[in-house]
Amino acid sequence: MLQQRSSRLLSSLSNCAFRSPAAPLSVSLSLRCRTQTQTQTQRPYSIHADASVGSKIQDIDPTKLSITRTSSPTALLPPEDLIFGRNFTDHMLSLEWTATEGWLPARITPYQNLSLDPATCVFHYAFECFEGMKAYKDKSGNIRLFRPDRNMARLNGSSARIALPTFDPDAMIDLIGKFVKEDARFIPE
Repeated sequence: MLQQRSSRLLSSLSNCAFRSPAAPLSVSLSLRCRTQTQTQTQRPYSIHADASVGSKIQDIDPTKLSITRTSSPTALLPPEDLIFGRNFTDHMLSLEWTATEGWLPARITPYQNLSLDPATCVFHYAFECFEGMKAYKDKSGNIRLFRPDRNMARLNGSSARIALPTFDPDAMIDLIGKFVKEDARFIPE
């Protein structure tokens, strides 16, 4: 069967319109066969990996959240003076993941610069994901997140696609909810 496929491939290549009839045909094929007994190993964080692949590591646990409040809150700007990507809230939500432990306890800390090792992968290979989500106040003053379940599904899909660790969407939404409540004064009326 392999010989038949090779013959068809060579036949179709020799009849290609882009090939000059006088030019010799040179094809290099690298073929590798697998036997029925071979099993394909999958990476534990691959989009195609089974849940049982790899060791069981810790998922996000919102009950372990630690909060450190800022000692110098920033003054609020009028909404018309806000500039996207330039004005920030007083706090940030940080989650770390390691291959041996999984998701470490989440932290809400005062907004600050990140300290990253120069060998951090994002600087060299650009493994990163971004998912934006809106928080707003309704007519009653309650804080609302706009479709957080869809945001988490997209972020998990993006993470899995580039072999970054995924997370429990409900746990992440819980953490984001706590973070938004912490800096609720920044959400315009």
